[in-house]
Amino acid sequence: MKIAMFTDTYIPQVNGVATSVSLYKRALEKLGHEVYIVAPIGPKDETVFSLGGIQFKWEKNHIIPRSGRILPLLNFIRQKKIEVIHSHAPFALGFRALTVQRRLQIPHVHTYHTLLVEYRHYIPKPLTPSAKSVEEFSAWFCNMVNRVIAPTEKIEKELLRYGVIKPIHVIPTGMDVELFEAPNEFDIRERHGIDKRTKILLFVGRLAKEKNVAFIVDLFRTLLKRRYDLHLMIVGDGPERSSLLHMVREFGIDSRVTFTGYMSRSRLANYYRQADLFVFGSESETQGLVVLESLAAGTPVVAVAKMGIADVLVEGQGALLVKEPVLEEFVERVERLLNDLSLYDQMKKAGKEYIMKNWSIDAKALLMEDVYRRAAEEGASTHDFRDNVWIEIIAEKVKSISAKIFENANTGGAKNVTTERFTRSRRG
Repeated sequence: MKIAMFTDTYIPQVNGVATSVSLYKRALEKLGHEVYIVAPIGPKDETVFSLGGIQFKWEKNHIIPRSGRILPLLNFIRQKKIEVIHSHAPFALGFRALTVQRRLQIPHVHTYHTLLVEYRHYIPKPLTPSAKSVEEFSAWFCNMVNRVIAPTEKIEKELLRYGVIKPIHVIPTGMDVELFEAPNEFDIRERHGIDKRTKILLFVGRLAKEKNVAFIVDLFRTLLKRRYDLHLMIVGDGPERSSLLHMVREFGIDSRVTFTGYMSRSRLANYYRQADLFVFGSESETQGLVVLESLAAGTPVVAVAKMGIADVLVEGQGALLVKEPVLEEFVERVERLLNDLSLYDQMKKAGKEYIMKNWSIDAKALLMEDVYRRAAEEGASTHDFRDNVWIEIIAEKVKSISAKIFENANTGGAKNVTTERFTRSRRG
């Protein structure tokens, strides 16, 4: 089968969606499928159609796709003889996927990766949408496609509550187990000047309000006050970085905290493997791949059992959980793992076994393959989403007319006859 994945983010960007798309591409290709990517950026090869994008100055990992032209994309999809399209966001690339679905009559599968209601604060007031409007938009988009993928059962229930009537399949993103079992490439303690006897707490994720990283910093300060010899590694970047840096300086613990910024997955695997404990306070995760990656690397997790985290982690299977981000309860779980070596070793083993049994990317790819086949059998779902491709078509027709005709028209006195406005539309 020939599949095109439409995504607003892709490698080398570092985030859950980019990782998910990359892993599924590789796993589906192992099954014999051809997988193509449509994204703002990506590796330079024939399987990636890159639209380009605008990079945020203050957050290099965040890229907004350019509007771009539709006709080259339609031609790419035709040339590759795509049979199923799979969108991974209901925004810029999602709208393009709807256009391809309608124009070329190709079945469309959509993964609802992110609980959008929890991200409304990124749109400044007074433009911040209401929760209800975000729910209605989500339902509208999902009901335009053939089938919907929800990473967790909680997300499935949310979508049903929103009013999604299209078939929903719960398929969590699988794990690249081999990456996290590879030998270490370097010593993270030596690289960051950390004493070999010091235990490392690790956080990985976007430094944003919804990730609740300030809670982790507060947790760490509390543990230091109780005389534990610890170092906190914060891997990732985002809009909250400056306030978090200010926070650790204000607490007087900056010598014990390292902000690494974004890093490649292969490099990050070394941090997962060598950390002593992974700590995660987010309450809004759709799935929470980072906690699974930590377990795959053999590093136990303490986390808040809400949203996607509650769906993917099981108490005692490599993780100790709290129902709410209550500091004292979270501290107690961390202390249990720091002080009880037998429990710690048990958790390391149980976590790895849990991942091997339940989260292999190859097993999840088989489930995804089945959804694609069902969508292909149905044919493209009809919808009323409109586009302005006709403007580009007119421009292409004008462009194909001999330049000599325009020269004749201009010499005949029609000095103002140009194709400039068509060109602007085509770029737009």
